[in-house]
Amino acid sequence: MPPQMCNLTNLQTLSDFVLSKNSGSRIKELGALKLLRGSLRISGLENVVDVGDVLEADLKKKECLTELILKWNGGEVDEASKEKELLNALEPHRKLKKLRIEGYRGTIFPDWVANQSFGDMVEVHLEDCRNCCLLPPFKQLPSLRKLDISGMYVSGIENECSGAALTKPFPSLEGLSMNFMYALERWPTGANQEGRFYPCLKHISLCKCDKLNVGLPAGCLPSLETIEIWNCKEMVGVCPASQEIDIAYPSLESIVLNNCEKVESFSEMGWPSPNLKHLKIWYCEKLIANRKNWNLQRLSSLQSLWLSGCEELVVISFPEEGLLPSTLTSITISRCGNLKALNGEGFHHLTSLQHLDIRFCEKVEGLPEEGLPLSLSTLSIEGCPLLSERCQRETGEDWPKIQHIPKIEIDGRKI
Repeated sequence: MPPQMCNLTNLQTLSDFVLSKNSGSRIKELGALKLLRGSLRISGLENVVDVGDVLEADLKKKECLTELILKWNGGEVDEASKEKELLNALEPHRKLKKLRIEGYRGTIFPDWVANQSFGDMVEVHLEDCRNCCLLPPFKQLPSLRKLDISGMYVSGIENECSGAALTKPFPSLEGLSMNFMYALERWPTGANQEGRFYPCLKHISLCKCDKLNVGLPAGCLPSLETIEIWNCKEMVGVCPASQEIDIAYPSLESIVLNNCEKVESFSEMGWPSPNLKHLKIWYCEKLIANRKNWNLQRLSSLQSLWLSGCEELVVISFPEEGLLPSTLTSITISRCGNLKALNGEGFHHLTSLQHLDIRFCEKVEGLPEEGLPLSLSTLSIEGCPLLSERCQRETGEDWPKIQHIPKIEIDGRKI
């Protein structure tokens, strides 16, 4: 940073205040910048030696700051209690709306983090706080809408969620994301009837939660709209078994599953929502192998289906007759290495289908004898050499079956 930043007493915007090695004491210069507003990042906090310098920064009095980002850039810590003292001294004004803590090296968070007096707080991000084994009680933040936790080694979050003191924990939370939580094994235990937890939760995203065996917490999530689950190796199901599945997720519209190798079914009780509109499955071979038991016909609102990454499965013909609901408007089939044919009997009733995308299915030999639905407006073929040759304009053997389609694209080229 330039020298004597403390002389810029009228400064209002400072995107990043960087503390380099041997200059951690400069954090106290922030004390003179009383007019700072908007977002402030303080980087290099591992270089701070004296907590007294942090207190002089006087973040508590900067009431025009709406976002605070506190960043440690690694390094070993000699005493965890000093790290907690440092973070405690960085307490901001209670009007703060967004908080991000990255690389914090302590084992426990100070009390101000998630204190319910932060009534305006709408977003919290914790990233790579690897020494912490407990989460702050975010459930008591009345306005919190987005919670993003990444790279922490907590095994469960029931201490965070099950407190009986609050009648409605997480009263405003809309988005919950947990990524690279390698030790996370369980969702909170206890009742969640009638949406007592997460009454406003719309989106759940999980990635690399290697020990978590079920994607959703038990109970009713009345506002949940989308689920995204990526690379969860031990997960065996998306929904918990012991609940009334038809009423638990009345608003659910979209499910994305990617690389969850042990998942065989969405739920033992059936589909989590009859209102599902979008289903995207990548590299979940056991689940795709079980597709005949999905009962997709129940999903009278399903519009788009994406199946990808069944390289090892022997899927000779797709889709099987009666497998898909007639409401589908878009289908993508990708990276199914053993797929040889598209089943005309499986397509003939798809009278609403508008978009068909076939990608990297090298063994597909051609289109069904019956042709494709007349409703198709877009056909895209990529990485399917045998099929591509048969669909060339005028010269391809399958051209008469697709010439009615307004937009055809083969290997990135419109024909």
